[in-house]
Amino acid sequence: MRPREKGRRRLIVTRALVLLGVLGVGLVIGRTGSTTAHKKPSEAGVPQRPSGRTRAGIPVGFADTAKGAAAAVAAYQRAFASPSILRPSVMRERIEAVATPDYAPQMLAANTPGRERIAAGPIGIGVGAGLQTLYAAVPIGYEVEAFTPSRAQILTWGFTLLGNSSAVEPVAYFGLTHTELSWVDGTWRIAATRAGFGPTPRLATDPGPLGPYDVVGLAARLTSYEPAA
Repeated sequence: MRPREKGRRRLIVTRALVLLGVLGVGLVIGRTGSTTAHKKPSEAGVPQRPSGRTRAGIPVGFADTAKGAAAAVAAYQRAFASPSILRPSVMRERIEAVATPDYAPQMLAANTPGRERIAAGPIGIGVGAGLQTLYAAVPIGYEVEAFTPSRAQILTWGFTLLGNSSAVEPVAYFGLTHTELSWVDGTWRIAATRAGFGPTPRLATDPGPLGPYDVVGLAARLTSYEPAA
């Protein structure tokens, strides 16, 4: 692939991510309401495991605690970073599963254009052609900004990996996300989210001898760690 064409494709993907990234890269700017909740730093720490309940294939059985809210955000981030999210029905089902009824239509409307751009671009075309595709969110850490038993505000920092084995060299997009959650029907649901790129650490390692595209093959062989209990 010529450098100019390669750069153009990466730009297309980046612009699409600005619209699509709901959580992991967290690049859709949603409205965040004010909160009167108080911080509970003592509850920070390892997120709690879900109880096993799922909705649209996404874990939703999280405890009504600050740690439970943080664990819910991490699970939702992973659910929205997947090649399957490029199918309109999957995006709608997952948004309706984890967002409040009031916020779900806004979340869907804000992210549909980005999903369509990625689906029509080199990533989506590659998925349709059966290319190995890397699309995964990696939450690094979180801060409980505010918490009550009915409302939580969680700051997360992490990155999303995106690329495939042929047309799009894998890249990492770092982002900070503020997610506001409401306790609805016995689970945490997204009530608002706002986020942006960065901070991005400087890369200290050069690509290995197998080249950058081998990242996709390596990732396909690995199993993600579950949050520790």
